[in-house]
Amino acid sequence: MESIPSIEQINVGWLNSHFESSLESEIETQRVGNGQVALCVRFSLSSNEGQFSFVAKGPSKDETSRATAKMQQLYLRETSFYKYLAPTLETRTPECFYVEHDNEDNFLMLLEDMAPANVADQFEGITKEMAMTGLKELAGLHAPTMNDNELHQADWLGGVSESLAPLMEAILPALFTQFIERYANSVDPGLIAFVKRLSKNLEAFRGYKPYSPCVTHGDFRTDNLLFDAKGGTVPLCVVDWQTVSVASPMLDVAYFLTTSLTAQDRDDYEDELISFYLTELSRLGGFLPLEIARKEFSRYTLQPVVMLVCAAVLVEQTERGDRMFMTMIERGINAATKWNALDELEKHAAS
Repeated sequence: MESIPSIEQINVGWLNSHFESSLESEIETQRVGNGQVALCVRFSLSSNEGQFSFVAKGPSKDETSRATAKMQQLYLRETSFYKYLAPTLETRTPECFYVEHDNEDNFLMLLEDMAPANVADQFEGITKEMAMTGLKELAGLHAPTMNDNELHQADWLGGVSESLAPLMEAILPALFTQFIERYANSVDPGLIAFVKRLSKNLEAFRGYKPYSPCVTHGDFRTDNLLFDAKGGTVPLCVVDWQTVSVASPMLDVAYFLTTSLTAQDRDDYEDELISFYLTELSRLGGFLPLEIARKEFSRYTLQPVVMLVCAAVLVEQTERGDRMFMTMIERGINAATKWNALDELEKHAAS
């Protein structure tokens, strides 16, 4: 296998040799996205067929973020998703023109440029209509992969989860402790108190067996959703598949609605949106009873808290990152409180 070039090493000669093209101009580059775990750069150039662009994605330049990616096999998961699963799904993702990953955890992907697109503001939240669009895309991922045991056991899906389980069980308490120590004097005391309670029940939270497991995105939130992509011709394109795994479909649904809607909109539309999702799931051949869906939704209102407490201390710390993490953790706590999720988890852990 040839060595994988870094994004900085991509040039006209390399592109011509790999794509049998005839590029004739200098390449213009621009960093895109807010990702902290990987680097994305837009390449704009011309050929004998006219102007075109693509997005190159490679490893983060931050040592902490890259170490986190290696520990959780994030680069392996995303490159494998584009190699093996993306072309088979209803869910709209960027077309992948090139993807390679090596044993040193170097990787490179060249992806379809979805610009111009509307990236919703994570802090302001999204509308009910935008939430419905997102739920349609989730149904397109969940329905065809539901209860597919052969797929779920793939090395890059179930294999990764199985290999990471002992590590995550060992480090999760330490990550929660680190989060509490870092933010105890700078965020709302109620948030810290909730995180402390949850930290005592992490084993019970991770040990749940879903009713109908499927492939999940794992980080389905507004920063990873491109609305009205390609100038409005694509209603929604889903990016950043580094946390793809096998879990309850309601993990994605709860994470999405909890982190992406304001507390008022979630109170107003939550039941309607859950029913809408289940209808879309059924239309595409999946099935989840409403009673089970609500039970699993309730449980996974805790998912943003668990995931983002860890992320806040595992990736490069930035002002925007801290603000984003706290906003979504607070929304998760609000939703979990409404659904009595932590109370129920504590009862389960004690039984």
